[in-house]
Amino acid sequence: MEIIKVNPQKCISCNACIRICPAPEACVPSTTPEGKNYVGINSANCISCGECIRHCPHDARYYEDDYEDFIEDMYSKKGKVSLLVDPSIRVAFPDVWQDVLKWFYIQGIRKIYDVSFGADIATWAQLRSVSTGKAKKYISSSCSSVVSYAEKHDHSLLEKLSPVYSPAICMALYAKFKLKDTSEFAYLGPCPGRKAEFESTKLIQYNVTFKRMKEYFAKRQITFSSTGQGFSFEFTHRQGLMGALYCKPKGLKENLHEYQPEMNISNCDGISKTYSQLNKYNALAAKDYIPDVFEVLSCDEGCNGGIGIEINGEAPAPAVISRVMDVTRKDAVKRQNGIFNLNKGDKLFKEFDRELKLDTFLRKYEPQRNNFRTPTLPDLNNIYNSMFKFTDADRNINCQACGCKTCKEMAIAVFHGTNIKENCVYYSRNIGGNDSAAVAEIRNTLDAVEKIIRENMPSLNDQVAVIRKEAVSIYSNNDKTAEAAKTINKVITQMIDACNNPKGVSRETISEISGTLELIRKIIVNLDKFVTKNSESGYTIDKCVSSIDDISNTIQSTVSNITHR
Repeated sequence: MEIIKVNPQKCISCNACIRICPAPEACVPSTTPEGKNYVGINSANCISCGECIRHCPHDARYYEDDYEDFIEDMYSKKGKVSLLVDPSIRVAFPDVWQDVLKWFYIQGIRKIYDVSFGADIATWAQLRSVSTGKAKKYISSSCSSVVSYAEKHDHSLLEKLSPVYSPAICMALYAKFKLKDTSEFAYLGPCPGRKAEFESTKLIQYNVTFKRMKEYFAKRQITFSSTGQGFSFEFTHRQGLMGALYCKPKGLKENLHEYQPEMNISNCDGISKTYSQLNKYNALAAKDYIPDVFEVLSCDEGCNGGIGIEINGEAPAPAVISRVMDVTRKDAVKRQNGIFNLNKGDKLFKEFDRELKLDTFLRKYEPQRNNFRTPTLPDLNNIYNSMFKFTDADRNINCQACGCKTCKEMAIAVFHGTNIKENCVYYSRNIGGNDSAAVAEIRNTLDAVEKIIRENMPSLNDQVAVIRKEAVSIYSNNDKTAEAAKTINKVITQMIDACNNPKGVSRETISEISGTLELIRKIIVNLDKFVTKNSESGYTIDKCVSSIDDISNTIQSTVSNITHR
């Protein structure tokens, strides 16, 4: 599934995307049919976090969502599409979000659901998963990019992820099976990467981002009236309680602590920290240093800072986020406690216990990508040498100009074909020096050696396999020949003894000798077969050895050319 895309004509291969990307081998060197180099995207490795879009100084990267299909179907299928709204809408459309949702009602949306309620279900499901033993210490699973990272790049994390669906899917499941809503569902939220989960579950048909809707409203000069943050919008179904805080860092922590304040919960948000901490998770787990719950979000400010909220490259100001979330928390607390300061959350969870089945909201994770072969030390040495990095100092410059953090990471990327040597400043400087022609010649020769070895290794392996097979055959035939020789010797000895005793020769003895001669004839025929087979095996082995010798001479000749230069 291709969510993040690139415009090759705008890309100048500055490698800013490679430097920021947390997903190995998601950004790859590519070439247009016209021969223009650019940094493309390997969708099989991309986790759709959108960080490359934020950090591209040339506006070469963008994402796609389903807003065009959604707008078309909202009108053509009037009354047959329902909307699931992420709580971060309060940040995306501060002060006017209620009026925005009223606009959708007017256009023909059937029902509008608060995903905060789905978050309340997710909180209930996580706590019940722990109490029933379905989950122990776990990593939160509400961030789609974190889930994709585990599915595509670190399969060991899959069993550590919370087994509960995201709030959006929990809300869709509740609306579909509990409320019997047969509509097609559209999710209005801040994350283009959420589409992967929607595709796998087939529960939500449209992933629509706030950013695209803002652009749509601006293009058609649609404006909205401010109703203030404190206004309580009447959703089709109940508003969520503390689930409205899921869109902020520590939002899950606040939800879980409402019911189990003793839980040890740690959190991490932002591209610069989240994935490095995930890479350390297993090592910390082995020492029992991990918390009961590790709440991780890919974006700074959590979902409130999602790439699908930004407009014209500008994220919501921290001051706006802080003010909005302060009001959101106060409203959530009021809904949670009610007029008489009674905890409605306990009542809601008891309702969930009576009416919902936990397994309905639990998911399983499957690896979505086959890992590349890990390069060996000789593999890396060959790449280093081809880049004129012959010393440890050369191999640890780590300037990061290529987009990789270290020279070793760059060598691995070159090995996998996800970066090119030309992106290395050290390599380009050496290839462009005064002796560039000689260096280029050496490089071409090295490439030739590599090509020869690569092309001939399959044949070499086949020849060795044949030799082994024929050698086994020879050993077997030699054993059979030795046994036959022993038998012939025994029979002939008996015949000589009989002939040396004339008195003992009778018709019966002569008959036995005749039968013995026939046995000897058969044994000799088999011996002839064994010898013939050994000769054939010997010929095959000689032929294979000659082929191996030819390959060896070719490689030796090419290497000799290098040493003489």
